[in-house]
Amino acid sequence: MIKKEKGYDEFLAEQIRLGEEDIKAGRYCTLDEAMQSWQQTIEKKALEMALLDEELEDELLYA
Repeated sequence: MIKKEKGYDEFLAEQIRLGEEDIKAGRYCTLDEAMQSWQQTIEKKALEMALLDEELEDELLYA
């Protein structure tokens, strides 16, 4: 049997309630919108990492 932390059920119920409020208020996005957002974030972070790699290589070459 899985042992839950005390208060977990209440925490989960509150998170569900807040999520339902968000949906009713129109604060949500579609799966496609979420996937596009994550793809943009991944591409941005990949570019940032590539630039950092270049900077580190330059520092090592000219140190």
